[in-house]
Amino acid sequence: MKRVLIIGSNGAGKSTFSYALAEKTNLPLVHLDQLYWRNNWEVTPKEEFLSLVSAEAQKSCWIIEGNNIRSLEDRLQFADTVFWFEFPPALCVWNVLKRTFKYRGTVRPDMPDECVSRLNVGFLKDVWRFNKKNRAKICEKLAANKNIQVVRFTNYKQVRAYLESL
Repeated sequence: MKRVLIIGSNGAGKSTFSYALAEKTNLPLVHLDQLYWRNNWEVTPKEEFLSLVSAEAQKSCWIIEGNNIRSLEDRLQFADTVFWFEFPPALCVWNVLKRTFKYRGTVRPDMPDECVSRLNVGFLKDVWRFNKKNRAKICEKLAANKNIQVVRFTNYKQVRAYLESL
């Protein structure tokens, strides 16, 4: 396990897991949000973002955490392991609400400077629809990369057990 992807909906716990996994494996950690967003929620232009992701993916070892479906195929071509957080939408929305309250007025550690936590209804709708919208795409892309070990989490008990097994 040298090139690890952590994917799933916002609010599933990808960042929390990625920190714990990085600590246990000593692999460098990359948050896609830090490549996608610039300060003050400005989006990195698409080609520049994809170039940044590609540069990270070509390195010899890493953990890349994030749910950007557009760049998934590019990341998968280099990955050897995928952790897929496929949690119920209601749980993810609840976690987003808790996270927003926890970090209100501040910047989360996995975000670029000056991206102060915020919340809007459109984002919550995206979180609610993530699995329905993206599950088939994710399954298709994972099936096309049979050489990758896929670990699918559907609850936190599985996540804790995995981390304890390391």
